[in-house]
Amino acid sequence: MHTNYVLYNIVPFGFLVLLVYIFIDVFLDYFRKEIKPNQRRVTLYSFFFYLLCLLQIKVGGITLLPLNPADKSRSFITANDWFGIFDSIHFNMYLWNYSAIVYNFLLLLPLGIFLCVLFHFKNRNKAIFLVILCCLGIELLRLLLGSFSLVPRNIGSVDGIYLLCNILGGIIGILIVKIFTHIQMKRKDKVYNGSFN
Repeated sequence: MHTNYVLYNIVPFGFLVLLVYIFIDVFLDYFRKEIKPNQRRVTLYSFFFYLLCLLQIKVGGITLLPLNPADKSRSFITANDWFGIFDSIHFNMYLWNYSAIVYNFLLLLPLGIFLCVLFHFKNRNKAIFLVILCCLGIELLRLLLGSFSLVPRNIGSVDGIYLLCNILGGIIGILIVKIFTHIQMKRKDKVYNGSFN
């Protein structure tokens, strides 16, 4: 006897909420004294969408409890029930699989870039601390949802290594932004000094 589980993806529901937020934000611009610049607005919306996709990939969707609580044949959804990107990435990865390590490194790289672009951190240490906090927060959220049997609880040594790769990816994202802003400042100084010579 098999229990029916319902797997809800976070992205479609979150995207609908994001669209409502975008509509309200654009609509309220007619009543605001100060209009937000479009470039910052698009960056903020894309950051929210990135967070939705990141949660979907890290958590794998929300699985509701069995529709028939009297059936104890399966305590939780099995790996065979999962599908798509979450199945291919999280359940079929081994500890020293290079593609898994690179994937987890690249997964949080945009977080560091978005944080620096949106919040303009003057102190690099604050941005690094925020990346570490976000990575730990995602793992704690996964543990919390796992304790309520909404997501699978498979935390182990592999997840610790992937967490370090996530943190390193976020830090590299911060450094990329800092390097590009430094290069841009040098170019502006050259143009500014060249125009007075």
